[in-house]
Amino acid sequence: MITRNDVLSRAVTDCMKELYSLAQPSVDWEEFKKENKIYSERYNEWEINRENHPEWKDKTIIECIGPRPYEFYYLPKEILKEVFDSYVYAYKIDDNQNLLDIIEILKNYCKKPIVDTWIKESDGQGHRGYDYPDNLKKEIIKIIKEYDDSDIMKESDDIINKFFEFLDMAGEFFSWNKDLNSFSMSIYLGASPNSNKQAVIDNWKIYRKQNIVIDDGKYNEE
Repeated sequence: MITRNDVLSRAVTDCMKELYSLAQPSVDWEEFKKENKIYSERYNEWEINRENHPEWKDKTIIECIGPRPYEFYYLPKEILKEVFDSYVYAYKIDDNQNLLDIIEILKNYCKKPIVDTWIKESDGQGHRGYDYPDNLKKEIIKIIKEYDDSDIMKESDDIINKFFEFLDMAGEFFSWNKDLNSFSMSIYLGASPNSNKQAVIDNWKIYRKQNIVIDDGKYNEE
């Protein structure tokens, strides 16, 4: 049986595939995974031998084995975010957005309430209609008038503001999303393409002895 973790893992993989299909230079996801595997093997070797290797002592990891594979591929931040957001939506990763939307609906409803009603025709027939009761503020004023003759408008404003404040507090409290946080870390803090164009160009020139050209106009077309 498929689990939520299976779905999130699939989302990360599919998102990464698309990111690298849009990156420059473009690279197949399977080829990129091979690059990562080779780098991981070299990294492990460096970890074990860096103190004793004659050419590695007192050098940084980049000087010894070069940059990580994702630092050879460029993708603008705005394109990465667009792809990221599309997968969050498609895989329903940000479910808590529903709660925040509901809170906004409640706040608007308190200002402009609406209820179902049955409208009876002269011939005895009827149809569904709508009625518009007083908003929350007017209802509160009615209640206050029954018990207090002080500054009604100010009191009603204070009560309503406090009510909306609690709704906002609830939204902030429940806004942390484990799935979204995990997905975001996997993409943004994982092996997604580098958004520093000059760094990518320099990495190819220094470590792979190739001069590459990056065309930002490609993303305007796409």
